Amino acid sequence: MDGGRLTLILISMIIPFYFFGDWLFHLLWNQRTPVWNPFVPVWLKALSILAAIAVHEAIHGLVFAIYAQGGIRAVSFGFSKQMGALYCHCNEPLPVKHYRKAGIAPFLVLGIVPLAVSYATGMVWLKTFGLLLCIGGFGDLLIWIRLLHFPSDLKILDHPEKMGFIVPGNEESETDHK
Repeated sequence: MDGGRLTLILISMIIPFYFFGDWLFHLLWNQRTPVWNPFVPVWLKALSILAAIAVHEAIHGLVFAIYAQGGIRAVSFGFSKQMGALYCHCNEPLPVKHYRKAGIAPFLVLGIVPLAVSYATGMVWLKTFGLLLCIGGFGDLLIWIRLLHFPSDLKILDHPEKMGFIVPGNEESETDHK
């Protein structure tokens, strides 16, 4: 997928997702007292989002390490000046089923779980955090969906320079997002 097409797809996902998630929260908590809704200073909100970006990559790395034969030695972290983002890379081939788990884990842990807790407690900041971290994981979600088209035991490689994966023996790499 080229950058323009990917951007269009992500925007078409982000806007309805955010509005639906926000609408659902207000539907559940309109004129009800939250179970828990502590005051969170703006500086702490900003810091938690920045920290979550690093934790997002650490979660990818942890799951890669669980499934890679070389464990944590097969995982590297860094900062891509070209993309302006932190990254995590696994240098060993993994079965699609394990790559999918490594790809979707941050979306679930940092996005879906906090969002679900916010719906249960009425905590406004947790709703915003969950929505933002879900949106931050949409690229991973797209890759997870793309991987559904491949056999679960097929071994693939994490692309070493671009966001995405490589199917060994196929010159066309799948470079949407990792």
